[in-house]
Amino acid sequence: MSGQDDLLARLRQTLEEQGIDSFHILEDLVPIEEQMEYFRYFDRIRRENRAFVRDEEVALLFSPEEPVERKKRSLILLASIPDVGAYRSIETYHSSPLEPELSHWASMALVSSRIVLSSDLSGQQQIYISSGLGGQDKKLRFFSLFTTIDRQPLTDLQKEIVTREFTFQLEKADVIIEKFEIKANYFTIQILFAFDSDARSCLDAAVNECNQYGNFLDKKFLFTNVKVLSEAEINNLLEKK
Repeated sequence: MSGQDDLLARLRQTLEEQGIDSFHILEDLVPIEEQMEYFRYFDRIRRENRAFVRDEEVALLFSPEEPVERKKRSLILLASIPDVGAYRSIETYHSSPLEPELSHWASMALVSSRIVLSSDLSGQQQIYISSGLGGQDKKLRFFSLFTTIDRQPLTDLQKEIVTREFTFQLEKADVIIEKFEIKANYFTIQILFAFDSDARSCLDAAVNECNQYGNFLDKKFLFTNVKVLSEAEINNLLEKK
């Protein structure tokens, strides 16, 4: 079992043991470092526990004259209260942020506000699942990198086999393929799958099926929800291994 598989299995077990059936996944792709910065700021604001006026913070958020750092605070303050008006204000800003550099921060504030509001309305504990690649609805997003044995170029026939077998295996398991790119001697797949499904097994099965036609794929592959690797990062990785 890989580290990612082990982590998912333990997370599923924890939610089941604690009887938690409500969780939230960040839909946007926000770097882990920025997520951690947001949570540290959020905790600091919560510990301060200073009173503020919602409408004043909303006005600051949409003011073109306010600095970015002040708007960060406004987003967190609004996200910290179980208030539908505050949630709608964050949602509006998130849909078209005045400052592009706050797009990730607004994404984090939106999911924070949703959790706080849901907890207050339902009276049930809410869980946030953090991932660099985010997700959609209750599905997690993962990025996978597959290479050929000895890094040999894929033939046209092998590319057809890869496309057919991976598409079949993943769609059979109700896994959504967001992006599928085949290069000279490797290919990448970006997928969305339900939290309680085992996408890794589907990928293993696809590799095994492809290898029935000549054993051309390396059985070891990258499976991560931390980031999408660029072409330069992939080439650098392949050169090392």
